[in-house]
Amino acid sequence: MELTLVSYNIHSGIGTDGRFDLGRVGEVLREVRADIVALQEVGDFRGRTSREDQPEHLADMLGMHMAFGPNVVRNGRRYGNAILTRLPILHSKNYDLSVERREPRGALRCDLDLGGGLQLHVFSLHLGLRVSERRRQEALLLGSDILRDAVRKDPAVVCGDFNYWGNGAVPSLVRKAIHDAALELGTPARTYPTGWPLLRLDRIYVDSGVRPLAIHPHRTALSRRASDHLPLVLRFEAPIAVATTPSPPVQLIG
Repeated sequence: MELTLVSYNIHSGIGTDGRFDLGRVGEVLREVRADIVALQEVGDFRGRTSREDQPEHLADMLGMHMAFGPNVVRNGRRYGNAILTRLPILHSKNYDLSVERREPRGALRCDLDLGGGLQLHVFSLHLGLRVSERRRQEALLLGSDILRDAVRKDPAVVCGDFNYWGNGAVPSLVRKAIHDAALELGTPARTYPTGWPLLRLDRIYVDSGVRPLAIHPHRTALSRRASDHLPLVLRFEAPIAVATTPSPPVQLIG
């Protein structure tokens, strides 16, 4: 009945030492041993790294199902959000949250099979740097059918890098049917920067169908170097028992 989810901005695999090492990111995720992995800043459209298959490579390393939502594709290089999971992926879709004249952004949704006809909807997203940009992206997420349809029947988790520099609640999200897991559990869960985490840039929201049990940043010597964000780990109770499948195939979208 219990599952572990991690939300992790991997900074294209470039660590705080300035070195690109996607294997190091994979080792951090092995430390966490999560059932569901929501990643942001996957890939590299600027040509700073040597791998163009970052989501596929991480899925192969961890032996997980994978869906990728590229928000930027340039010269064959892709960049966006990914979800890796031990659970079967029934469907995936990438939603455009881009704001004009700003870096393209998106929210990747995966519908995961919990068995017995029940699904878990997981969103991995990365919001913009400016307040005005984030407000418009929140409106896109909350004011359309993106989130409303997902939480109507089955449980949902919305997570990622929200780029909010304050440690309190995000006002627009508080009024909706999803809840900040860290605030519900009374835990600071600060993830940025890795050396001295003061800010809750990374957040995990759950609806009433998901019961959060524990949340914490994953702080090890390796996670402090692998990215400029710490992984945020949530242990939660699923509505029913979960069936997993070995040797998953890779699934791409976009």
